[in-house]
Amino acid sequence: MAQVAGEIQHRLQSLEDIRHLLRSIRAMSAIRWRRARVRLRSAQEYASDVDRQLALATTFPTPLTRGAHHLGGGASDAEKIVGLIALTSDQGLCGTFNVGLVAHALDFIERERERGREIEVIALGGYGERFFRRAGCGLLHTQHFPLTNALSFVEARDIVTRIKHFYEAKAFNTLYLIYNQFVSFGRYQRVEVRLLPPDLAAVWRTQKPGFSGRTQFREAIVPEDLILGTPPQDLQDFLLWEHLAVQVYLALVESMVSEQGARLQTMDAAISNLDERLEKLQLQYHSIRQESITREVLEVQSNARGRRSYGMAGS
Repeated sequence: MAQVAGEIQHRLQSLEDIRHLLRSIRAMSAIRWRRARVRLRSAQEYASDVDRQLALATTFPTPLTRGAHHLGGGASDAEKIVGLIALTSDQGLCGTFNVGLVAHALDFIERERERGREIEVIALGGYGERFFRRAGCGLLHTQHFPLTNALSFVEARDIVTRIKHFYEAKAFNTLYLIYNQFVSFGRYQRVEVRLLPPDLAAVWRTQKPGFSGRTQFREAIVPEDLILGTPPQDLQDFLLWEHLAVQVYLALVESMVSEQGARLQTMDAAISNLDERLEKLQLQYHSIRQESITREVLEVQSNARGRRSYGMAGS
């Protein structure tokens, strides 16, 4: 009985240690979630400003606004190489955050391969890198995040610099991004976005909902006395890559907010389950302990009766 009680006590101590670890992870995730939310708000404001300038600049007729490959003649659909950025987390312990995303990415890869296109994967996050390596997918580039998870616009610019290098080298003709977009605390949705060639119609829609064409949009927002100090093509090119950097940064921050929210929910569920197990083990331990005490009391009482009986018999 004492051995059983000792084993239960050891399990209780182990569960208490695990509970302390889970609470520490939860506290770190809560801090990172709040910080990422602040960065998300500022990033959204900057993204809106960049899109407004890009929408204005792309109202001028250039090869970019006419839908051509902005770096030269595009390939036919059959010859296209599609790039895919899959944005996952570095670590686990965040529920289905990564599982659903990589499943969506695999569906995308299968769909594009059925169309006769090659796929080049850019894995942002350690989970995605490990998964796509095991799946036998070709990895064009991989990148992990800082241990502090304090993502800055510098990381986004570095990623976009590599993307620009691959794009200019024609490593891919079209680039898509799949990530978990933040909706609310504990809620996110998988989003598939085309980054290159730029979807200018989407940019125009964000600035002028319900537009029916670029000409109508141009008449609506371009002042007659507008003077550009930079050639339209150069201005469009700069704003295009700035828009791309903002999209990547927004995706990084939204994914971080979603990841930490998912991890918070996972830790809460784990702590709740652990508390239930602790309560059951504590009841079991106290029951065994009480039974042991009762047995000891009965043994003492029995010994006392035996000594009294022996004394009476001797007298």
